[in-house]
Amino acid sequence: KNQMLFEGNLLRLNPKTKSALLFFDAPYANGKVTIIFIYTKGIDDLPTEIRKNNRQVLAKVVRSLLAQCNPHGYECQEENGSWMLAFGKMAKAVSFGLRLVESTARAPLEGDIDRSKIFKIGVHTGPFTSMGPHTVTGRADYFGPVVNRAARVASQSELGQVIIGMPLRSGEIACPPDFGNKITTNMVGIRKLKGLTIDMALFSCSHAS
Repeated sequence: KNQMLFEGNLLRLNPKTKSALLFFDAPYANGKVTIIFIYTKGIDDLPTEIRKNNRQVLAKVVRSLLAQCNPHGYECQEENGSWMLAFGKMAKAVSFGLRLVESTARAPLEGDIDRSKIFKIGVHTGPFTSMGPHTVTGRADYFGPVVNRAARVASQSELGQVIIGMPLRSGEIACPPDFGNKITTNMVGIRKLKGLTIDMALFSCSHAS
């Protein structure tokens, strides 16, 4: 349990946490949760020290935006600039992801990088099989297919893109959620993702113009 999933690989968790929210602040209504994975990939080619500095800047951006959400988004895990977050509703998670991409474009990052293409972001909503405090951090840890699916969806994202994944059963038509007139979605495709037994319909999200 002292690990997190990062693009299919298990990583050791950093036992330190800087978020003020506690275990009971994590969303869990009706046994469902929206998980968002954020993979920081756009700074990988930078020198070690610059990459480290940029991760600190990005951490401040992520946590600041989480605190501004109403209700607050929840930080489950973070490792080397990659994140697993939880929200009560998919629309809130998607909105957060889009704001993160926009805010990062204005962040004081170092090095020759494209600030609009820092993160790969994937979102998925579903039931969790169990939830408990992480043995090291004490923060809420979710278990079940929703976590693995969200991680796999994020791995399909392009840099700077927010992708949602919808499970697609045999005979079903791929339909994105209705986010109203503020967020638009575009079909990316139907994919068989590693480790999943069900096809996933993927949609990219953007703010409506």
